[in-house]
Amino acid sequence: MSRIVRLLRRCERGAAAMEFGLIAPLLFLFHFGVVEVVQAWEAHRRVDHVASTLADLTAQNRSVSATDLDDILAVGALILSPFPTAKLGERISSLSANASGTVAVDWTVSRNWTAGGTPSAPTGYLAASESVIVAEVTFGHDALFGLVLPSVFTMQKTAYLRPRLSQQVQKL
Repeated sequence: MSRIVRLLRRCERGAAAMEFGLIAPLLFLFHFGVVEVVQAWEAHRRVDHVASTLADLTAQNRSVSATDLDDILAVGALILSPFPTAKLGERISSLSANASGTVAVDWTVSRNWTAGGTPSAPTGYLAASESVIVAEVTFGHDALFGLVLPSVFTMQKTAYLRPRLSQQVQKL
């Protein structure tokens, strides 16, 4: 019996298979985790781009109609592609400060906006008689596997841009 135990102790056949069996789950977790993080990073980058584009397209006008704003909001879904747009919320607003510096919302338009609240600018951002376009975007991202990241989480981005061609962008 002791002879068999000594032979089995020296036997190294199958050691590589055993090591692979121990390390393989970690390798798979690492691989799928990297895929999830890269996909979430790409979605976040696109959400940033949607917000800045909505503000930019609106700020390039002296006035916008409801049709213009619908078209601008439709651009957000195109930029977010290939991610699903069912959980994409967009809101564009115009804020202005009166002669005494009190900030008020001139107009706002949204699509699939569920975040609530009123649009605002950071304290001190607007001086008296200035205006700003505020574009807000929320996106509910579904993680591909849910191994590393939460299965669903919300990304938010706000972009501020001053009107380019006039003191204020009017809504027709």
